[in-house]
Amino acid sequence: MQGTDPLVQIQNLDVSYYTKGVQAKALHNIGMEILPGERLGLVGESGCGKSTLLKTIMGVLPPNGKVNRGSIEMDGRNLIEMDEKLRRQTRWAEISMITQSALNALNPVQRIDRQIIEAIRTHQAMSKEQAAERVSELFGMVGVDPARARDYPHQFSGGMRQRAVIAMALALSPQLIIADEPTTALDVIVQDQIFSRLRQLQQDRGFAMILVTHDIALVVENCQKICVMYAGMIIEAGNTRDIIQKPRHPYTIGLINAVSVLGSVTAPIAIPGSPPNLFENLEGCRFAPRCPFASALCHQKIPEPTTLENGQKVLCHHWSKADEFSKLAKSPETWMQSTTATT
Repeated sequence: MQGTDPLVQIQNLDVSYYTKGVQAKALHNIGMEILPGERLGLVGESGCGKSTLLKTIMGVLPPNGKVNRGSIEMDGRNLIEMDEKLRRQTRWAEISMITQSALNALNPVQRIDRQIIEAIRTHQAMSKEQAAERVSELFGMVGVDPARARDYPHQFSGGMRQRAVIAMALALSPQLIIADEPTTALDVIVQDQIFSRLRQLQQDRGFAMILVTHDIALVVENCQKICVMYAGMIIEAGNTRDIIQKPRHPYTIGLINAVSVLGSVTAPIAIPGSPPNLFENLEGCRFAPRCPFASALCHQKIPEPTTLENGQKVLCHHWSKADEFSKLAKSPETWMQSTTATT
């Protein structure tokens, strides 16, 4: 059962990276919330800010990363204002993470059970024997023979390693799990098995999950809500079904058109161009240089967020013309026309 009060609420979040005194505005005015037991998909191209956002939530930004503004509230506490000792206590115990590369997440020279036992005993007063029993229980939950817990990572297949990382993420029964493209290196059959297991575990244990991915199809299959990111901003958010059926932002329309559909007679349509350089001084809508529907206003002014009747939020000057845009966007020629075309 989902609660009605947000488990995590992010407001007005700005994050920058500083390289040789030059500022890159990686996140701008991020606002989102996730309810207890909810699955939220965070989707966008590489470099759009997804990883920066999850690192900010986890409190593991690199030394040149800085939160300039905003808050991340969890259970009435602002995570950003916590000292490092308290932040370490929240990691794995309250918020844990499934990384996209299990090989990098696991120490290759330590047995897997020892790595999970260490994580458990760092946060909880528990004997080695009790922690080992917990590891066996976790392996059973993720569908791996508990007898394999004493193996080394190289003795596991890719799918088994990913299940072991999921077991580690669940070790302390956190309220929120962040899954950072957890099946990128796996084939589609194993990918489906992993997500089926995650959905079942979430239903049984009640944790909330943020799925970070560049593949909007994975969000459709696995998440109730979606946030679409572009160039460090959330440009559309709401219930997944609402946004897939009636996207209001041209970028979301483009992402949906780029998905391969089994049995479709038309090929996916790519969005030409690339995201802007965040080290530059950006004006107007950040998608305007790639948007075939951009007007002069789009290049001059950042849109104000609009909330529709169904709760869907969109950051576009011309969202009311989205139905017309959706029809035009089905033609590849639309995306190849001049980006200075007026609406």
